[in-house]
Amino acid sequence: MNDNRLPDAIIGRLSRVRTLESQLMDRLAELLTEPAIDRAPGERFTRLLALAASHRLALDEFAGLRGAELNRLEPTGVHRDGVPAQSALLEDVVAAAASAVVAYGALHASARLLYENEVCNLAEAHGPDWALELAALNDLLPPVVHGELLSGGLTCRCVCPTCGIGACGCTRNSIDMIRGLWGQPGLEPSEGLELHVPPRPGSQLAEAGLVRGDRITAVDGKLVRTNAEIQGALRAHPIGESMTMRVVRAGVPEDIRVARVSDLSL
Repeated sequence: MNDNRLPDAIIGRLSRVRTLESQLMDRLAELLTEPAIDRAPGERFTRLLALAASHRLALDEFAGLRGAELNRLEPTGVHRDGVPAQSALLEDVVAAAASAVVAYGALHASARLLYENEVCNLAEAHGPDWALELAALNDLLPPVVHGELLSGGLTCRCVCPTCGIGACGCTRNSIDMIRGLWGQPGLEPSEGLELHVPPRPGSQLAEAGLVRGDRITAVDGKLVRTNAEIQGALRAHPIGESMTMRVVRAGVPEDIRVARVSDLSL
C-alpha cells in the first residue's frame, strides 16, 4: 500500500475545486464569444480563463503525483451516500450569500441608471447585510469540515505542541486563511484560545474533559490569546515536561497539568 496516496476526503475536496474551476472556464469561454464585450473586460476574462486553466492543470498534476483521479462526478468526502454533507450545504449557503451581494450590486447599477431611487435604497440596505454575514458564514466552514473528519474517524495529524495536547490550532489557522482570501482581518485576540473543535480523542485535553467551546487562557500563569502565544508558551518546556494550564470549562476557570508531547518547526 502506498502511504503517499491522498485520503479520500482530500480527493473529494480537490475534485470539488476542480469542478468549480471547470465551470468558471465554461462560463468565461461563453463570455468571450459575446460580441458586445469591450476590450478591457475581454482581456480580463481571457486572463481569468488562463488562470482557471492553469489551476485545473496544477490540480490534475498534483493529484496524479499522489495516485489520485479527480474526474469524479460525485466527489468523495463532500457527499455521503447521495446525501450532501453539512459542509457542502454550508458551501452552497456561502456561495448564495456571495451571489446575493453581486446581484444586489447589479440591481443597484440598473436602478441607478434608470433613476429608480427606491430600488437603489433597497440594494444599498440589503447588499451590505449579506456582505457582513459572509464573514460569519466563512468562520463556520473550517469547524464544520473538521467536525466531519473527526466524526468519520479521522483525527488531526499536525504534530505542533498545541495540536499535540489536543487543542487543534489548525481550525483557527484555516479560519484566518479564509478571512484573508476575502480581504478580511484575522480573528481578533480574545480572552483565551477557544477550542473550535473537540480535542483530539485520547489527547490530554480530551482526557481532562474539555469540549468544543472551552478556552485555554494561560500557561504557567502567562496569558495566551493566539496560536503563536500558546505555541511559544508550550515550546518554553522540553518535550515531556509538564506545566500548569488555566482553562475555562463551561464558564468555570480551573488549572490542569499537561505535558508537551510533540513539536513542529514552521
